[in-house]
Amino acid sequence: MARLLNPELLYKLKEGEFREILKYVNTDPELSLEIRTASVAMVYYKKSKVLSLYSRRKEPKILSEGYWKTEEQPIIDLQKPEDFFICTKALVDNHKKKNVEFSIQQKILADNNSDKNQFLVIDMEYQFAQNIIKERTKEKTRFDLIAIDLKNNKIVLFELKQGFASSEGKSGVTDHLSKFAEHINHLEFSKNLILDIKNIIEQKVVLGIYNFDSTSIVQRLDKAIVEFLIVFASNDQHEKLRYQQKYGNVHKTLFLDLSDSIYQLRADEL
Repeated sequence: MARLLNPELLYKLKEGEFREILKYVNTDPELSLEIRTASVAMVYYKKSKVLSLYSRRKEPKILSEGYWKTEEQPIIDLQKPEDFFICTKALVDNHKKKNVEFSIQQKILADNNSDKNQFLVIDMEYQFAQNIIKERTKEKTRFDLIAIDLKNNKIVLFELKQGFASSEGKSGVTDHLSKFAEHINHLEFSKNLILDIKNIIEQKVVLGIYNFDSTSIVQRLDKAIVEFLIVFASNDQHEKLRYQQKYGNVHKTLFLDLSDSIYQLRADEL
């Protein structure tokens, strides 16, 4: 099933050769382990894929050569992975193709990772990719963040926009709203989205990524509605005002102040 690790990889992460990696990632809020297929789990830093872990392949795959080709290749010690992650973080931070939006996205994931918040953000770069569906959506759009609004029992697909310029044109807020409409109108989308979310939560509980009781959250999901929201991350009040003046109430938006130390999502303004 999609987003559900096979027994081999689950064993390697919990008890086998990858157990120290999982332990370390679970203690570092800047890293996140995400489930992509049954046989692959990936570790991200600022949305850069720094490590891929496989069920059959013993050795992990490290971050792409483009990050370190002018430096010494980082090496991972499966029993002591700390040095590897310190090194790869520095490589990502120093890479010429920095993307501020990526780091914001991962911080949102880390700061909304509890059942105590209104939004429980469970995954990044979500793509509708259910193999059991014969007629797929036309657009293979990735949504920046997928979350559960615990207060209102909603599944929320978020698109993050950092700065006013990112809100316009192709891949702007209007473009993503139309892509969401195309997805939500697909007959199988909501049902299989809920299945994906249940699987993600189950796996994160098993892996110790979530340390709270998710039973009631999962039980309510079958009655959850699916919603699309923009997260607009503004550098200052002027930028936020420009966005509000242009889009008004056309697009439901959560506003994030980049000067805040914690990027906690709230829907008070909707």
